[in-house]
Amino acid sequence: MSTTPRDGQQLPVLIFGPHIAALGVLRRLTARGIRCYVVDQTDDIIVRSRWYRPAERTMPETPDSDVLATYLSALRVKRAVLIPCSDNWTLAASGLPEELRERFPMSLPPRDVIQQFVDKERFSKLTDRLAIPRPRTVRLPQPEDLAQLSDAELENAFLKPTDPQLHRKHFGTKGTFVHSRKEAERVLRAGAAVGVSFIFQEWISGDMGSTVLVDGFVDREGTVAGMVVRRRLRVAPPMVGNTVSSVSIPLDEARPATDGLRRILAETGFRGAFNVEFKFDVRDGLFKVIELNPRPAWYIATIANLGLDIPWSIYRDAQGLDVEHARPYSAGRYGLYEFRDAVAIGGYLRRLRRPDGAVIGPWLRGDRTVFWWRDPLPAFHGTSRFLSRRLGRRRRPAPGTGRSADPAT
Repeated sequence: MSTTPRDGQQLPVLIFGPHIAALGVLRRLTARGIRCYVVDQTDDIIVRSRWYRPAERTMPETPDSDVLATYLSALRVKRAVLIPCSDNWTLAASGLPEELRERFPMSLPPRDVIQQFVDKERFSKLTDRLAIPRPRTVRLPQPEDLAQLSDAELENAFLKPTDPQLHRKHFGTKGTFVHSRKEAERVLRAGAAVGVSFIFQEWISGDMGSTVLVDGFVDREGTVAGMVVRRRLRVAPPMVGNTVSSVSIPLDEARPATDGLRRILAETGFRGAFNVEFKFDVRDGLFKVIELNPRPAWYIATIANLGLDIPWSIYRDAQGLDVEHARPYSAGRYGLYEFRDAVAIGGYLRRLRRPDGAVIGPWLRGDRTVFWWRDPLPAFHGTSRFLSRRLGRRRRPAPGTGRSADPAT
């Protein structure tokens, strides 16, 4: 298959995002000779890449489609492919008017579809309607709504923000565990003070390997061009953080999960890249969906090495070109986010525990998200920033608890 558009021109790309996923997109497309420009007004790791080029004007991240439309309208570039790499940027891009979509093609569904995934409350309603197994979920817009939950349920409850990015900005985690009704009330009030609301999501017990992650791509015809399944090895911060080390497994090991995912994608008319988290519940033998991220995820290099080059698929699909279908992949390929995986391993050792999952294999043979020999500066810059933020986080309390937001501390 040709690697150039049919009209013989290679459109440039505008990348929206400052961190790991955006860096992965930049590296993959630059390797194919595509000119890429980063829109974000940032000093994050992406600016240290040897291939970094700022757009003619930069701007702060926003979920507002009107703000993004005003920005794009003023650019001098005639046409460019848009690739958003965060929830907010994806929301903004998916709501652009049709005339701008022609000038700035992208591989995204309409904004309403994106909102069903980004808004955790709407996502729970969607999965209920499609009868997709999920953890029990209760909306908690006000402290008074805790009356829907028993004291037993609140003894070890997970409060999940409906806007994960805003919560992470203020509190540094994906959610908060509480152990009493009073503690839950404090968390809800602290969140409300910064515009964060919560849902109660039942916590499914199980080891690290109970969580599987599915990455894939759907083209403009609604065809799933490929899926890759990975099993979680470690997470940081503990319990409420992101996957920092994983290993590929055969599709058949998670067939019930991928079958349910295909129903969600078909029902919503989804298009583009996705990353989905499932957890296996030993109580009933079901894979239960936790969340669906409608954008490229961190592990772009690992997924590409398994045969699914998501940035390239986005680039071609946005222009109406054929998308290569993923080839069968091999199990046992590791991927890791090296900074946080080191922290996760250190946490186990401090508690005199053996780390979950393999350690030597991922560090010797795994695909790294930040460090590349051909592009080493983002790793050095990222190490400095990560250590600085981690020291600051030790002193920042979780919402309403007076304790550190990072359980590893």
